Amino acid sequence: MARAHDQFRWALGGWKVNAELPGPEGFAQAAAHTRPRDVADAIPCGDDVGTFVDAVRPYVEAGFTEVALVQIGGDHQEPFLKWAAAELLPALRAL
Repeated sequence: MARAHDQFRWALGGWKVNAELPGPEGFAQAAAHTRPRDVADAIPCGDDVGTFVDAVRPYVEAGFTEVALVQIGGDHQEPFLKWAAAELLPALRAL
């Protein structure tokens, strides 16, 4: 949750807000009051496969055939890739 907050706290403003921000300072100010829990409530994160399946399901039901997953790197990259290959991707393909 902390890593998602660090990397994606700006995303909660939405496109209309983010499109108007002039630069890094604007993004920082717009996200100044975004808490880690706010990000976790809005963006699936963690290692619970069901959380991701539940988040992707409405898009599959709407007819989307591709989904982008963002893994934010660091020392979590290798474990994420192994977990995704073994658990997450098979669950998403089953939708």
